[in-house]
Amino acid sequence: MVQKTSRLTLILCCFLMASACAGRMPTQKRSERAIHHFFQRYAKKYPTTSFGMHGIKGVEIIDQQEIRKHLIAVQAYITLKNGDLRKISATLEKKSLGWKFISWENPEGS
Repeated sequence: MVQKTSRLTLILCCFLMASACAGRMPTQKRSERAIHHFFQRYAKKYPTTSFGMHGIKGVEIIDQQEIRKHLIAVQAYITLKNGDLRKISATLEKKSLGWKFISWENPEGS
């Protein structure tokens, strides 16, 4: 009985440790959707920008790094409908209902 209880405790501890480390960063697909959704709204709000004039075709995530718990930095390429490629750095924050786009910058300056 003692051996069975200790085995169960060991399995529970392993499961707890594995689940505690999971879910700290969004999936690549979720990051792409958050960035794509933000830039679609940005294009409607600012139609004179290149995002507004040409539209967003797709987003490709290059890198994701955790800044701290529930806050990540994302490097991504945005493909416009005219074929141009823009590199951006974005910050996503985990809220109660999912990941929210916080800020972005254009590292190339154009």
